[in-house]
Amino acid sequence: MDVEAQTGTGRHNGHTRRGAAQREALVRAAFDLIAERGFEGLRTRDIAARAGVNIATLHYYFATKEDLIRGVVDALVKRFRTQQAPALAEQPRSPLIELRQELQDAQYQIRESPEMFSVLFELVLRSLRDPALRAILRDMEVAWREHIETYLREGAEQGIFRKDLDVTAAATAIVALVKGSVIELMASPDTFPTERFNEEVERWLTGPTNQRPTA
Repeated sequence: MDVEAQTGTGRHNGHTRRGAAQREALVRAAFDLIAERGFEGLRTRDIAARAGVNIATLHYYFATKEDLIRGVVDALVKRFRTQQAPALAEQPRSPLIELRQELQDAQYQIRESPEMFSVLFELVLRSLRDPALRAILRDMEVAWREHIETYLREGAEQGIFRKDLDVTAAATAIVALVKGSVIELMASPDTFPTERFNEEVERWLTGPTNQRPTA
């Protein structure tokens, strides 16, 4: 998953080194508590205690709980953007490599850092009852889908992907496929056909095997 952070969080950005460290510790504490207890178990006093600060310090950096959750979303976005499958991360960029990275990143992240998805799913469930959080997550997903559309469009123009590709629909489908594969990997990691799944998605986008380009 490759998305750009969209939100500007909190009331104070922690311009001093100590302030930045405290703010980061509060976001990390909130992230960890959501992963461990779920969103319903998130309490500001517990966040402050885990971060090693008092409740007044928490409110100094985050005026509302919504501000703090924006900080958690930004941290999550940063981890999705930077925690990449190492086999492809250093290869020269091309539309085909971007697609492979897209698929393999999610599979790598679910193995190495399943708490990222625990937090994401908790936020998604909460957003069904919270319009403000839903708007935050929508911005994150729009940025992700636009990134996919960019490399799909470039790939179709370069003849890497099918010329008749409906880029918008294909990007939406890839988002849905990645989400679904994450759920399957969490539920049945030993039986999910990872390599065949990736190959089938690539085949769908590039066309028949004898016409498929190399990276």
